[in-house]
Amino acid sequence: MVSSYTIQKNKGYLEMIVEGTYDYWEFLEYPRYIRNSCDENRCPKILIDVTPVKAQEVSLIELFFLGEEIAKVIGDKIMIALLWKRESLSDFLVDVVTNRNAQLKVFDDLKLARYWLTQKY
Repeated sequence: MVSSYTIQKNKGYLEMIVEGTYDYWEFLEYPRYIRNSCDENRCPKILIDVTPVKAQEVSLIELFFLGEEIAKVIGDKIMIALLWKRESLSDFLVDVVTNRNAQLKVFDDLKLARYWLTQKY
């Protein structure tokens, strides 16, 4: 594995930090880890920080398939606040996920991400 993650429980949500190097095939497995962690902790909200991840340009087709996998595995059961750089690629990922009836929003500010996650519902 070229990336790793840690998950901790906070009040009302889980927080996942991903570190290392981006690898498409590894990231394709992360939705299952997220779903399992949320199910085990009975917590339908998670903040995922991928800012420490080292990555070259992530291709549009990879984002499309990652978005499809997130929506398929997570569904509408889990709210995801993703801490990542705000740009057109992150907007594309959000569009793919939300068009498939899942809840994902990208933030570049940790406080805003936490606020959105804890104030919704």
